[in-house]
Amino acid sequence: MNKKLTKIVATLGPATETEEIMEALIAAGMNVARFNTKHGTPEWHLERIHRVKAVAKKMGKSIGVLLDLQGPEIRINTKDGASFELKAGETAKFVSTEPGDKEMNIPSNVIEALQVGDTVSTDDGACEYKIIEKDGASVTVQSPIDVTVKHRKTMNTPGIVIDMPSLIENDLIQLDNMTDEDIDYVGLSFVRDTKDIAILRDELKKRNLHADVIAKIENQAALDNLDEIIEAADAVMVARGDLAVEVPFERLAYYQKMIIEKCRTAGKPVITATQMLKSMTTDPRPTRAEVSDVANAIYDGTDAVMLSEETTIGKYPVECVETQAKIASYNEPFSENHLWEWADAGDVSAITYAAFSLLDSRKEDIDLVVCLTASGKTARQLSRFRPDVEIKAVTQSKSVYNKLALVYGVEPVLVTDETFTYSGEMDIVDNLKLNKVVNVGQKVLIIAGLSERVTDRQTDSLLLVEIK
Repeated sequence: MNKKLTKIVATLGPATETEEIMEALIAAGMNVARFNTKHGTPEWHLERIHRVKAVAKKMGKSIGVLLDLQGPEIRINTKDGASFELKAGETAKFVSTEPGDKEMNIPSNVIEALQVGDTVSTDDGACEYKIIEKDGASVTVQSPIDVTVKHRKTMNTPGIVIDMPSLIENDLIQLDNMTDEDIDYVGLSFVRDTKDIAILRDELKKRNLHADVIAKIENQAALDNLDEIIEAADAVMVARGDLAVEVPFERLAYYQKMIIEKCRTAGKPVITATQMLKSMTTDPRPTRAEVSDVANAIYDGTDAVMLSEETTIGKYPVECVETQAKIASYNEPFSENHLWEWADAGDVSAITYAAFSLLDSRKEDIDLVVCLTASGKTARQLSRFRPDVEIKAVTQSKSVYNKLALVYGVEPVLVTDETFTYSGEMDIVDNLKLNKVVNVGQKVLIIAGLSERVTDRQTDSLLLVEIK
């Protein structure tokens, strides 16, 4: 089996919180550990973050940590937390006060925004309601089908603009608990425009955090401002769960392909998320549709595929990662998502463009690309063109080492100033051999900077060498 190039983001939870399972997940192909702050206390997340970091260090693996913030979601509250049934044609109420029988409590500003004729839903779209009456403090809704209304389920308001903060108190508490040693990425839920990203960056700066921002695309506003959001964010997630409720579901596949293409053009990592192997939460094998879904995301050119409840509460978390890894490694060689024809000297640095051209013309003669990088930028620029060969990104920055765990086809390698110098071609090759980055007999394309000062190095040299 080929070594997979697509990255796997696995959400950690009760089913995957032990060191043994974490080690098995990493061995199976997990590259990024996601922590969903909708569930669990800040203390729970921090303890498990430290645990997975320690396991990754022991294994000598680069594992990024994604802290996924809850964001301004709306949740319904029912009377005494109990579920209730609604038959087709029956009515219920959304109220801003204590809920009674067949009533659902929601914030008052949401009620203010709702109008007669609007359609809203709860429970990821399982329950849909038509608003038929409004009296100021409440709205009366009618269900077109038989549904079970459940306590604390999320509410979606497709096409309805509600004035809500981009970050809630729980998000800020989660960030208060973190340091740069803990998190590499922060997921921003329900992004609407670049102002939301700026607010998060300001909160990160206040806490002296340098984590990259992942903008989660999950509503129409984000789609309307997509180009600006991609430019402002460090990475993007196609958050199909809420997106498929906020927009007509038949458009989901189109939006997925569009978002991935735009991210790759911009050189920003992109994650495809939600229900990729949902049946494996309870079953040991995926459905045929799920296998096709994962494969098609790879054909689309996604950097990473994600697992949610499959690895938080599922019976087969390690098998889920193994399944995605198998699908990725088999299908990557057949994907036609290379962007060589899009290459433009204006898009990338001159040296990276030269590397593109060399890889395209002599790809049969190159076994490996080694990129010596201080910021990770060169590795990301190379990755967007999805070369057939693996890119090893050698860096002296622990932060860059962990963040590159998300980037397609890139294997980060961490070295120290004491063991790695760059004074000339032979010096580089000798150090690559010493650090076991390359093997004798390999034909390696090396992209490096050969300036005198390490901290100010610019990528300015392209070397094609056979390792002897």
